[in-house]
Formats: sequence, structure tokens, C-alpha cells
Amino acid sequence: MKRKKNRMLCALLCLCFCFYLTGCKDTSKVRLGTGDEGGTYYEYTKRMSELMKEEFTFQLKSTAGSEANLRLIQKGFLDVAIVQDDVLTMVMEGDAKSDGDVVAGGRNYSAVAGLYTEALQIVVREDSEIRCLEELKGYRVSVGEKDSGVQRSAENLLRLAGIRENEFKRRNLSFTDAAEALREGTIDAFFCVAGAPTGAVAGLAKEMKIRILSMGEDEIRVIRKMYPDFYACTIPAGTYNGQTEEIRTVGVRAVLVAANQLDEAVVENLTKQIILNSKELNTFIVTDGALTPEMAAEGISTPFHPGAAKYLKERGVDVSVEQSKGSGTVFGGQDSEGAGE
Repeated sequence: MKRKKNRMLCALLCLCFCFYLTGCKDTSKVRLGTGDEGGTYYEYTKRMSELMKEEFTFQLKSTAGSEANLRLIQKGFLDVAIVQDDVLTMVMEGDAKSDGDVVAGGRNYSAVAGLYTEALQIVVREDSEIRCLEELKGYRVSVGEKDSGVQRSAENLLRLAGIRENEFKRRNLSFTDAAEALREGTIDAFFCVAGAPTGAVAGLAKEMKIRILSMGEDEIRVIRKMYPDFYACTIPAGTYNGQTEEIRTVGVRAVLVAANQLDEAVVENLTKQIILNSKELNTFIVTDGALTPEMAAEGISTPFHPGAAKYLKERGVDVSVEQSKGSGTVFGGQDSEGAGE
């Protein structure tokens, strides 16, 4: 009997030693939508993966952007992703459609935290005659990838500027492809809605002389009146190579959203880690600094995941809480099990 107990004790000690050698802390596995490699979603999620590796094992999956992210969460292919706040608002209002596909379809996701400002950047060659939104008429313009929040924002702003679909030459390109096309002269301008500096724009600015359109205060006021999720923001001089003056534009919040089914404790810890690491996460975004719980909840109309709401409430911030587990089904171009891998 004594020998048997010794063998059991020895086996237990060996098991503990193995856990010690391999790092016994269990991490939560989370499938995370990254967006285009030339955009800020991609850089931000990479940093999340690095900074939070002791807490989470992130499986990074590239996507077309906001609308695709919502659809992929909806269908169970992603657990967490970043989405433009204006797209979330349109879903809440039942007005988010892309090429006839309804994005909402019985919402199966909820907010975790507002992360940073996505600045509207309309990029042209330095010698371009285009100086404002209205002057895009007749030109070859990339409005972002299909199923992206950029496309949604570009369509709204072009409509506001009085430019109809048949009055410009539309291209649907990623930031990376749009930058290459502008460099090669196959497009005249491209929309980019992302944290500044944006990788694809920064890379292009090092290769050639570019200009980002700056808006007047009246133009900003009209945009904000029509689309309240946008607000005025400034991209400081020197953000991009050759940029000698600040750029006045509009921006929208980038919001981390999670599937309603994602475990409450996992989302509570994710919210905590986002705020604790926000200084490092946002260090490369010139319009934003570290998050507070108040800033993480500010201005977001979408109900929050119970896990996020619990963490925020413990820090004195009350938010509306998502009650539904969700059951809708939505279809789109990236809807397959291997999408974005």
C-alpha cells in the first residue's frame, strides 16, 4: 500500500512539473477578425495577440472589414472582431445592406469596448486637382473592399456630396491594392477609414508624394449632422512622410464586438485586458491615447456583452446589456469555414 501511494505521489509530482515546464496557465482560444493587412485593424489585432498572449490564444483571420466581420461572427466563424461604429448603428436601425444582403439578420453580437478613432482619409496624388469630396465626380475612386465599413462610409459621403453612382468610376480595392493602384496611376483617389497612420498609406507616402484631403468646418458640420456617429478629428502634421500641415477630417469609433455566445468570463477578462493594455495598443495611433472605462463605453449605441458590462460596472460605468444569445443567419462572400485563414 505504501509503495502504491509513493508511485501515485511521484506521478502527481511529475504531472505538476510538466505543467510548470509548459506554462500551466490555460489560455482562452479566441478567433479574431483582423481586416486588411494594410489597415489598422490588422496592426491592432496583431498587437493584441502579442500583448495578451498570457491570457488568450488568438487565431487571427483576415477579412474584408466591418460588414464582413459582423456576418462572420453571425455565422459562427469568428468570436471577436473590430467594426466601425456607424455600421453598428445602421445594423441597429435595420438599414445595413450590402449588395442586397442584410447584415443584421437577428443580431448575434454585442459590444465589448470602443477602441480608437478611425479617421476618414481620402488619398490622392500630391499634384491632383481633387481638393474636396465634390471634386471626386468623374474620377476613378476606390471606395474600399466589398463588405467593408469603408465602402459604407464612402457611399454615404459621396451621396452627401451629390455624387451619384454613375458619376464616378467605382473601384472596390483593399487599402494595400488601392495604394498600389494610385502609385501606378490606375485610380485617382481612394477612401481609407482607419486609425492614422495607416500602414498602406504610410508605405505609399514613402514611395511617392501624396495628399490627404482636408475638410472645412462647414463640410464637417454637415457630415456630422447627417451621420452623428462621425465626429471632427485632426491628423497632426508629420503623421505621414511629406505631410507638412495638419489634416482636418472626420472620424468614427472602432468598436470591438463579440459573439453573444462567447463565455461571459472570457469577455470580462478581454475587456479588462483591452483597457489595461490600451496605452501600448494605441501608441501608434496619433488621434488616441490610453482608454478609460468611460471612454470605452462612450457613444456606443449597441448593447454590451454581459461580460464587458460586468467589468465596466465594477468600475462605475453603467451600459445597456445585450440579453439575446442570437440565432440569425447571414450570407456573404467570405462565408466558409476556411474564410480569412
